Amino acid sequence: MRRPRSESSRVLHHRLKAGGSRPHHTRSRPTHPLPATSDSSLTSSSSSLFQLTRAMEMRLVLLLAAAAVVAQLPSAAVAANYTVGDDKGWNPDVDYTAWVKKHKPFYKGDWLVFQYQTGRADVVEVGEVGYEKCDKASALSSYSKGTSYAFQLKEAKDYYFICSYGYCYSGMKLHVTAKSSSSSSSGGGKSSSGGDSSSSDSSSDSSDSSSSDSTPSKAKAKAKSSPAPPSLLAAAVITPFAAVAAVAALL
Repeated sequence: MRRPRSESSRVLHHRLKAGGSRPHHTRSRPTHPLPATSDSSLTSSSSSLFQLTRAMEMRLVLLLAAAAVVAQLPSAAVAANYTVGDDKGWNPDVDYTAWVKKHKPFYKGDWLVFQYQTGRADVVEVGEVGYEKCDKASALSSYSKGTSYAFQLKEAKDYYFICSYGYCYSGMKLHVTAKSSSSSSSGGGKSSSGGDSSSSDSSSDSSDSSSSDSTPSKAKAKAKSSPAPPSLLAAAVITPFAAVAAVAALL
């Protein structure tokens, strides 16, 4: 025996028979409030951001300083190479006094390359007295091997070279004055001499010294250069990278 339907059940039954649909009931999800941020956490975040910005600024300043230092290094590391006598080399009957006038001033760190014939010449470094008398008795150094000899002007001073094979009396000797740096431009100093014409050469040398010293770059541009020795290239390349590595270590 069927139980009597309630009023609501009868209404729902009639709606379903008429083509209606069962009403849908949606449940509302509970919303969770976002955690409130305190003033202390905001202050801590701002402080951390400020410290990070300051650290980045300091790194940028150090990198710019390193770049400035490296930019100054090449000019101090570069040295000029001079072939003594140019295409005439280290041989008799060559006016080496005129050659010095052509290429001066010379600076500390420059190289002199002597090119000669094996067994017919040598390169002897002497003092001023040995230079004037063509005497190798008190020689500072002597070299005669191979066909060339590279000598570096390691100090700012006067250098004297002669050939001890008897050609010194015919002018095969060289006097070079090396200066400390390109910034110094003193017009004085001893002049090169060649054989018996020392007095005439010294007067013309002193008159030309001021004009030649005032344009060191132009004089160096005329020099006939040979490839730099390995030690010089190593110093020019390693020094800038060493400076950058030192600054990077500070970061």
